[in-house]
Amino acid sequence: MPVPFLQSPNVLFETVVQGTRRLSPGFVRVTLGDPSLADFAPYEQDQRIKILLPDSDGAYPSGLRGGQPEHEWRRAWRALPAAERPVMRSYTAHRVRPDQHEIDLDVFIHDPAGPASRWALGASAGDHLLVSGPDLPRGDRTHGVQWAPGTATTVLLAADETAFPAVDGILRSLGEEIRAHVILEVGDPADLALLQPLPERHVLEIHERGGRVGGDAVVDAVERWLRAHGAPVATLGLGFAAWLVTESTRVPLLRAATTAHGIDPDRVHTQGYWNARPRTTA
Repeated sequence: MPVPFLQSPNVLFETVVQGTRRLSPGFVRVTLGDPSLADFAPYEQDQRIKILLPDSDGAYPSGLRGGQPEHEWRRAWRALPAAERPVMRSYTAHRVRPDQHEIDLDVFIHDPAGPASRWALGASAGDHLLVSGPDLPRGDRTHGVQWAPGTATTVLLAADETAFPAVDGILRSLGEEIRAHVILEVGDPADLALLQPLPERHVLEIHERGGRVGGDAVVDAVERWLRAHGAPVATLGLGFAAWLVTESTRVPLLRAATTAHGIDPDRVHTQGYWNARPRTTA
């Protein structure tokens, strides 16, 4: 169940861009720094955080400031006139280095670029960004992590590029006893450079989009995988876990496919990481 905002360990961190780097045709890495990030929970995996984008002058309304707990900054954000609210987006805390007071935000550049993609493309050292993430002194360091395989030793991960930072974080966290089948959709194979090389015990499938609508290739690949492996993994019970994320309108298709093969819905996490419908506000 979602954690009520009053109990959330997230606070606003006032970060400053340390630098940016084009990792691949589709990804820009924005490295953020601030002494307060010494308290940013270094859990990684698929930990979801919020970013609040500054206005065209790089500024924020006075009611939003570092150190505010989530229930406080959200109340201040909602109280603003719609035209003055900073655009809010969800991202993955891909790499967290509390000892260096840094986090890496790896941003997939959508085409056409949305507000966050445009910000990342134009960001430069010294720019400010408000980030809401888990604050270690406030408790639950795993807040925002959806990856919860429990005792599973066979796992299925499927995603398009928007989730590559999360996929990479999850794969880096897997123990040697876990075998993963990884299904990835890409528009440009060069974007796979974001991922660390996989150990030989895992199986990797790459499916190029080839001009199709985003999410369709990963749905088709998961359905094929389930036709071949769905019945056996359904018998594993707690020994199996699936993590399936892509474009929001394709998510129900993924969940329906796993259910059709008898897999316990509690062993499947599905999530929309982006929406094909254009958005201009949070």
